[in-house]
Amino acid sequence: MHFSELGSATNAKDCDSPERSHWRIWCMLTIVSVSNVAVLITAQMLLYSGLITDWWPWQQTHVSLMAVLAVANVGFILYLTVQKKQIMHMQKQLKIIEAEKNEKISRNAARLYALTSVSRKMCSETEPKKIFKYITDTCIEIFDCSRASLMLLDAETGELVVRAVSPLGEDSFSGVRQKVGKGIAGHVAETREALLLRRDTDMSRITGIEADLDNSVSAMIVPIILRDELVGVVNVSSRNDEVEYDDEDTSALQVFADNAGAFIRHSEQAEWMRKTIERLRKSPREKTSVSAPS
Repeated sequence: MHFSELGSATNAKDCDSPERSHWRIWCMLTIVSVSNVAVLITAQMLLYSGLITDWWPWQQTHVSLMAVLAVANVGFILYLTVQKKQIMHMQKQLKIIEAEKNEKISRNAARLYALTSVSRKMCSETEPKKIFKYITDTCIEIFDCSRASLMLLDAETGELVVRAVSPLGEDSFSGVRQKVGKGIAGHVAETREALLLRRDTDMSRITGIEADLDNSVSAMIVPIILRDELVGVVNVSSRNDEVEYDDEDTSALQVFADNAGAFIRHSEQAEWMRKTIERLRKSPREKTSVSAPS
């Protein structure tokens, strides 16, 4: 899912090379053509005037001169052939880069549409469990991952608690806890920095993590921060060999996680208000039922 090193390494100078090469070849072809015409015209004039017989110092060398001219022309043709191949190679590279850019634009448009759709759903939903499920389902949709999970911080215990998992059933991992600072998700929660894990990532170089990473997995783990407060962590992973996350994917997931944090807090506050209202409604009834017998 990432762009090739070819596209990232090609700069503006490389993109302009085909045009410059065309002009350079045109100039060389013009110079050689004009020179050949000038030499032929001069030789014809000398032959017709008879000066070449009387004054030409290297008589009987016309065969050698013609051979040199033929070799020069053949060499020039070979040079033009090499240049043409280079230009064709550059054009092929440019087409690859253009295709990758178009793919990137399409992917970003699809992500934007998906984020807009899930935002509308979450705006109209106040039940926390549904919000949590929307978040992981959206990650599956826009990041083409094998599994996505949402872990929220339990402020009382200082642990991350799994609240939603997609596409697996919620019962499989729901309620699983992990201490902040322990494992990969705990490390991200503690440092509050997104972590990109590629298939060739050397875990020993990442300080503070005591975990083995499956080499068949490409993963992203980003923190959910709202008003400088840690809300939780979003985990996205893929076992598909064709999916390899990069920094752009991580940035997109981080933006989504930050927006999701606002919806999570909104749903939690709405749930708290709903329970508080229900409790207040029950309180007068309980008092009435208790005082009625007396």
